[in-house]
Amino acid sequence: LLIIPTWTYVTGEDGIYGNLYVGSTIKVERVAGTDIEMVQETDYPWKGEVSITVNPKEDKRFTVYVRVPNRKTSELYTSVPELNTLKSLSVNGEALEMKADRGYIAITRDWKKGDRIELEIPLEVQQITADEKVEALRGLTALRYGPMIYNVEKADNKDINLAVGSDPFKAVWRNDMFKGIVSIEGKWADGSDLLAIPNYLRMNRIQPRQEGQRSPESMVWMKQ
Repeated sequence: LLIIPTWTYVTGEDGIYGNLYVGSTIKVERVAGTDIEMVQETDYPWKGEVSITVNPKEDKRFTVYVRVPNRKTSELYTSVPELNTLKSLSVNGEALEMKADRGYIAITRDWKKGDRIELEIPLEVQQITADEKVEALRGLTALRYGPMIYNVEKADNKDINLAVGSDPFKAVWRNDMFKGIVSIEGKWADGSDLLAIPNYLRMNRIQPRQEGQRSPESMVWMKQ
C-alpha cells in the first residue's frame, strides 16, 4: 500500500502520467519546475466516473497524460464487447478529443490551481473466450467487469457445472454482499439464476477444495 502513490503518478520530461484510478490526494514533485497536488475522486472500479483536480504550486504549462485502460491481455483472448477507449474526457467542462498514443491521451495546457479533469471509463460486463489454440479453455467462457475477473460459486448458484444461458449478463450493485460490490447476474442454460462475484472475494464463504473432491466450489471458466 505504501508504494501505491508512486504507481499512481509518474513524471516525464514534459509532464505527469496518471496510471491508477483511485480516490487519493498525492503530491508529485518537480513537474515542469513546480510541485503538483493531484486530487482524485472516484468510485472506480464500481463506477466509471473519475474527477482529477490539478493543483500546481504555481501556474505552469505542462502535459497531463491520462491513461486509457486497455483490457486486452493477449491475442489468445477475445472480449465482447471490446472496451478500448474512454466514454468522455473534459477539462473544466470543455470536451476534449480522445486520441490516445501508446495508451495515454495527452492534455497540454497552462495549468492553474483548481483545474479539473473529468473522464468516464466504460464499464460493461464482458464475456471472454480463448483462442482454439488454448486447448484447456475450448468451449468455455469467463466474465469481466472493468479490470476485475469474476467467479461463480456454489454458495450463490444451484449448479456451477451447467452451461451459461443466452440471456445478456448485467452488472448489479449489491449492498447485501461483502459490504457492497458489483455482482454479475444472468441465467444458466437451464433457466436458473447465475450470480458471479469478483475473483478477489472467492472462497470467502466456503471451505477450500479438499483432496479427492471432484466438483469445484468456485471457478472462473464456465461452459458455453
